[in-house]
Amino acid sequence: MRLLVLGGTRFLGRGVVDAAMAAGDHVTTFTRGKSGEPPPGVEAIHGDRNQSDGLAPLRGREWDVVVDTSGYVPRVVGRGARQLADSVGHYVFVSSINVYPDWPAKPVRADTPVHDCPPDAGRDDGEFEPEDYGRFKAGCERAVDEHFTGRSTHVRAGLIVGPYDYTGRFPYWVARVARGGEVLAPGGPDREIRVVDARDLGAWSVECGRARTAGAFPATGPTGQTTFGRLLDDCRDVSGSDATVTWVADDFLVEHEVGPWSQLPLWLPAEQGAAVWDQDTTAAERAGLRCRPVRDTAADTLAWLPTGTPPRHPDRPSAGLDPAREAELLAAWHAR
Repeated sequence: MRLLVLGGTRFLGRGVVDAAMAAGDHVTTFTRGKSGEPPPGVEAIHGDRNQSDGLAPLRGREWDVVVDTSGYVPRVVGRGARQLADSVGHYVFVSSINVYPDWPAKPVRADTPVHDCPPDAGRDDGEFEPEDYGRFKAGCERAVDEHFTGRSTHVRAGLIVGPYDYTGRFPYWVARVARGGEVLAPGGPDREIRVVDARDLGAWSVECGRARTAGAFPATGPTGQTTFGRLLDDCRDVSGSDATVTWVADDFLVEHEVGPWSQLPLWLPAEQGAAVWDQDTTAAERAGLRCRPVRDTAADTLAWLPTGTPPRHPDRPSAGLDPAREAELLAAWHAR
């Protein structure tokens, strides 16, 4: 198969490229060249899709499938989809669970409505505000479908984890437990957690293109995949640390102004995220999505972590609690 990857050198893009290469596909990446180069054997083309004629280097070429891991603004995605419509057979767009406006307060089901966003929304230069992320992803899906009607897959990804995760969210817990000592954890150990390894999501994206799987799919780990408690146990086991876990109530964390999802990754207070892990992934599983054990992802993430600490995302604050802040909160919790 001839595969074009828009992106391909960071995190999920690496998962897509590695899976396609392992399957013997001919892979071309299209990137700005700012995040390194793809592995040997991959054809690398450089350009900036946010420019008005940014995909010009792709003209005159044909591919069976494109996997788009780097589309965020409908106007920009639509511009590219229009150019690729006659030279690519199937479009796999990596969307997000954030396309559902009622999530994470309400569950995601097959008939859950998505944001109403026009396919031409956004700026020509690709700049957007963080609060537009989910709405714009829905608009990007519509922009793709304008030019790839009946031949597109929308991968509405949940929390993507694994090696090369520069968000620092999942790596925070791996590194924090590996450091040992008393670990502050939110809520309780029985809260469900569902994640998808970038390598599994990447491989499935490639196979959706190969099979010409059409439709939109909530895509994350299966129901009952793990719990917060089991996740931290796995992190302790793969690191061999002496960590002990102290579970701290939501109301205490809110009272002490702990930032959900940022200072304590994977956590939202119950009143904000009652259904944060409640998505119906039946359709994706029927279409072939398979997730490796979370323990394996934790072990591989630990092996990857540079210097044993999560890397910083270039455009976001560091995820997780500062050690001094964690110690302060634990002391206050015990005192209470």
